[in-house]
Amino acid sequence: MIFINNEEVAQVLTMEDTLRVIEEGHREMARGELAGRPRVDVYTETRSVDKFHRWGTMEGSSKSLQRFAIRMKSDVVTWPDRHGVRVEDKYCVKPGLYCGFVFLFSTEDGEPLAVINDGHLQHMLVAALYALGAKYLARENAAVVGMFGSGGMARTHLAAFHCVRPIKQAKVFSPTKEHREAYAKEMSAQLGIEVIPCASAEESARGVDILATCTNSKEPTIYARHLERGMHLTQVSREFADDVNAHLNICVGGGMASQIVEGVGIDDSQGFPTYLAGSREALSRAMGPARGRGGNRNKNFRGRLVALADLIDDRVPGRLNDEEISASSGIKVGGEDSVKGLQFVTVGSLIYDRARSAGLGREIPRDWFLQTIRD
Repeated sequence: MIFINNEEVAQVLTMEDTLRVIEEGHREMARGELAGRPRVDVYTETRSVDKFHRWGTMEGSSKSLQRFAIRMKSDVVTWPDRHGVRVEDKYCVKPGLYCGFVFLFSTEDGEPLAVINDGHLQHMLVAALYALGAKYLARENAAVVGMFGSGGMARTHLAAFHCVRPIKQAKVFSPTKEHREAYAKEMSAQLGIEVIPCASAEESARGVDILATCTNSKEPTIYARHLERGMHLTQVSREFADDVNAHLNICVGGGMASQIVEGVGIDDSQGFPTYLAGSREALSRAMGPARGRGGNRNKNFRGRLVALADLIDDRVPGRLNDEEISASSGIKVGGEDSVKGLQFVTVGSLIYDRARSAGLGREIPRDWFLQTIRD
């Protein structure tokens, strides 16, 4: 059994391979040979009025890989205002530190195989998931990306789009000038394309084929005024305003929820099951008002809702013409986030096999995780 850290993950995981194994996982899911549990979050009230603990898990199991993976993370979460926008901040132990990992098992004999840091892995697989939406829904000649955000997710998203479409130019907006300029310089050098830092969201969205928002904002970042015919949209954390939905012709989404959790069920507007140990009123006060966000994430949507697995398996058509506006996410019914569990078993298995072959990872005594008492 081995422990694999973020630096070792980065050594063995490429974006091309991440896209490939997640796409293969969706084909396996379409055959009924891969199971994924959607993300579940559990909030616990703390002694600080502005902080809550949040425990999140999701899992997946693959017949072909003979592997099971569960991703677990432990965050202290706050919702401060920054640049006039409410955002979500999180940490573990102290700001700047985080606790999240993937626990990988063999389904042949139940053996624990690896514990993997989830930081770099998460950035890669989220980007790959939404880039697959672009692969099957964006216009074939999509060449210009508009990016809201300049952090790690924004970096992997642009790299993933570059793998699935002939991207020639990107325009990035971040409220911090230094951040957008650093992003433009780094991504231009990495991908060999023109990356333009923009002083406004409107400038970044103008004339683009793919418009992506990769922020930690708890308020909308993409509005109907940013849309143009033929665009493809992506988001990380429900950053589409409600007025966007009426303009979407086709969107990845749907799916059925498949988990039961005891506790007080709440809705934090992320689109997956969320539970609470504490006061609902205290959580609402800590999160602050949901400025600009309605409670019904399906409001105004009249387009076609398709599962990504059905697109990949060629069971349903993608965009019908170059004028349609499509999205990799945005409308969710029940547990479409089950694909998150799919990602961790497919990509986690790839990382484990590559790390083993390369002699990477720190050995952990397997006996620490085994016992002679039957539960």
